[in-house]
Amino acid sequence: MDPTFHPIGSLSNVMRDDAVDADRAFTIDEALGNAGSSRDRSFRVPSILGEEE
Repeated sequence: MDPTFHPIGSLSNVMRDDAVDADRAFTIDEALGNAGSSRDRSFRVPSILGEEE
């Protein structure tokens, strides 16, 4: 069986590797500073599955 048609042909993923930019990086305290709720150095968000802690 022949492969199905793909409209962008032979293009491949051209994303760059992740890299830390020290001039723009936040500390954990800065990142969590305006969070509505946090715990153990993480953001806390409402459950979407209805499970409560």
